[in-house]
Amino acid sequence: MTEDLDPALHVDVLVAALRLDCQEASDLLEFLSQKLTQALPQATTMTRSGGLFTKTHPVKEILVRFDDYHYQITREQHGSVTAKSLKVVRGVVLKTTELSVDQWTTEIAQQLAQLAERSAQTRQALDKFVLGG
Repeated sequence: MTEDLDPALHVDVLVAALRLDCQEASDLLEFLSQKLTQALPQATTMTRSGGLFTKTHPVKEILVRFDDYHYQITREQHGSVTAKSLKVVRGVVLKTTELSVDQWTTEIAQQLAQLAERSAQTRQALDKFVLGG
């Protein structure tokens, strides 16, 4: 079904799925952590906040690792969200760039689409991500 999509349209569908009307930071991070750990479990790390005696343990940070770039989104103490891309060479971060959440989701979607072009397994994971399942 998604094989018929133009690659640019496929990226647009991924971006829309990533943004899926999550207005609050906690909802956004919960949604992203669920989708990204499902689609790319080996490349996604999620950190939750909260102590031993707290009822809730909301997602505090998500890190998605691609070959040369890592993407990090963090909920700060005051509730705002910061998003960054990190240029990584041989395990060393050479450059960190702050992004808007929209730009972060767009870049993640582009990276996922590029991975899907190279890997059938990743393509199947992206189909699950976009279509559910």
